[in-house]
Amino acid sequence: MEKIETIEDFRRFVERNRDLIREKSVEVCDLPEDDDWINDDEWDVIYEREVKTRKRN
Repeated sequence: MEKIETIEDFRRFVERNRDLIREKSVEVCDLPEDDDWINDDEWDVIYEREVKTRKRN
């Protein structure tokens, strides 16, 4: 896999792999309520920290 260093690299990666991403993805509503990923709040904490940082700048 090629190294992704910029937003443009990421966009190219998504474009090239769109079908595979769709094939492997799942709907959150299809996951059980006790799924570890759903119950993990790590990304919520990161998101909140980023939002607060951007508001200050």
